[in-house]
Amino acid sequence: MVPAAQIDALYESTLKPRLESLEGLRRDVRGYLVKAGLVVGVPAVLLWANDLVALALPDGWGWLALAVPFVGVFVGVVVAAVRYLLPGTTAFANYRGRFKHEVATEVFKIVCPTAAYAPTAGIAEEVFDEPGLFRARGGYLSDDRVRGTIGRTPFEAADVSRSYRTSGKNSTNIVVFRGLFFHLDFNKRLSGTTLVDPIGGRAVIGDRTDLTEIALEHPAFAERFRVWSSDEVEARYILTPAMMERILALATRSNKPLHLAFKNHRAYLGVHYGRALFEPGIRDTTSAAAIHEMAAQFGLAEGIVEELDLNTRIWTKDVDDSLLRVADPEPPLSDLDRAAFAGTLTMEKMWATAVQSLTDGEKDSDAAATRPASTSIAIDRSGPITTVRYGGTVGFLIIVTLWAAAVAVALAAARLLPAHLQQPQLTPMVSWVPDVPYASPLVATEPLVWFLVSTVVSGVLLLMWAFRTHRVEIGPDAIRIWRGLRPLPRVYRRPPYGLVSRANSVVYLGKLDTVSLINAAASPALRDDEAAWVAAEMRRAVRETAR
Repeated sequence: MVPAAQIDALYESTLKPRLESLEGLRRDVRGYLVKAGLVVGVPAVLLWANDLVALALPDGWGWLALAVPFVGVFVGVVVAAVRYLLPGTTAFANYRGRFKHEVATEVFKIVCPTAAYAPTAGIAEEVFDEPGLFRARGGYLSDDRVRGTIGRTPFEAADVSRSYRTSGKNSTNIVVFRGLFFHLDFNKRLSGTTLVDPIGGRAVIGDRTDLTEIALEHPAFAERFRVWSSDEVEARYILTPAMMERILALATRSNKPLHLAFKNHRAYLGVHYGRALFEPGIRDTTSAAAIHEMAAQFGLAEGIVEELDLNTRIWTKDVDDSLLRVADPEPPLSDLDRAAFAGTLTMEKMWATAVQSLTDGEKDSDAAATRPASTSIAIDRSGPITTVRYGGTVGFLIIVTLWAAAVAVALAAARLLPAHLQQPQLTPMVSWVPDVPYASPLVATEPLVWFLVSTVVSGVLLLMWAFRTHRVEIGPDAIRIWRGLRPLPRVYRRPPYGLVSRANSVVYLGKLDTVSLINAAASPALRDDEAAWVAAEMRRAVRETAR
């Protein structure tokens, strides 16, 4: 283990000046987060405390305490996404990249000099799932991989995150595992599987139905761990009294829940931190204490090998270093990674890369895209013009019906507002609204809430049907799109327009060389196979008519 004094010396001589040079980027990231939080958070707080705000307003105007923050939250979300999302993401990518390259790498070099650190690489998902320690469900991410040898023991370790979202009305995010995962060559020959789970751990363990719980004669160990195995004799062969003492010592050293597995001559160990590791601080600059914590995390691999005595090879088990020679070496750095490590990544570069990856990634699918069965969409090629006509759908009729219902609810609620708000002067404004069957009794108890919600819903639905794309023409000079009730098309000149992208079931038209988070819809909501076909045909038309 590296002495604390050596870490302190590294911090003072090398890391502190580098962290000071990163302060501008850190403040930029924090600034974007604060601004986004304010434009959304302030109206959200006012909405939550609308009863108290209403007390400070003149009599009869208390309804503003609910209406204004309600609109403010919606506007704030839009502003935060448009104004702060892309620049904030760019600033964080530069800050994080330089931190990994200039700070984390230096800490790793002195803590684990016999291994290689790859900040953009991770442990393969199949390796993580192999022992069955954790539930094999959800999205998987891994980075900050360390791979090498400690003494005679080959190992790899990485930051791993797996989580999923439950379905239903009360949907929640479930964290399966979040922390450090280690994969090591074990020093004994194994034929079965033995798993060790911490009692009270917060990670979501995998299925244990094919394993048998083993009771071991070690009271202190039994208080902190449960053991499952496919072979009780082998489990006892692995978990000797000395090994259980070492696991207890390792648990004390890490001070986090430990999950262990022994399978296929390999040892697997997960340390559940419940948070991201090796990441820079945003609220405050990275302190010396944070560097010491990072060094301890990097150094945990050496502690595992020492505590579990894996360098002792007295059971005729040779060293197997095949895990160091798997076919997933550190991937080459992308242009974005290089720019982020240098702190020179720009919004334009991020956008251009996203556009390039989008178009490159869909070229192959374009060639294979075929007209789906039972589609009402017609694509006609007449000379240099390609025309896409979208037929009517049941979904369109449903949207119009829901819009009409939302308008009816909004009108019924508006008719009751003067009396509900005790504002008789508003009566002439809504006196023309008749009593709406079914809707008026529904909104009678809370007409203001019903009015606000139905107004927003009807506005969204109006945009969905009144501006629905029903025809697109792609020509050499421009792309023309007819929407909703407009008699004339909207004209998008070429250039700069010419980027055709698809987000699930909707096809969009954007500019080729400009950062834009909001692009023009070039289709209504389609089936996935229809959207893929239409996008492919549009891209082909754009390529063929390019000047």
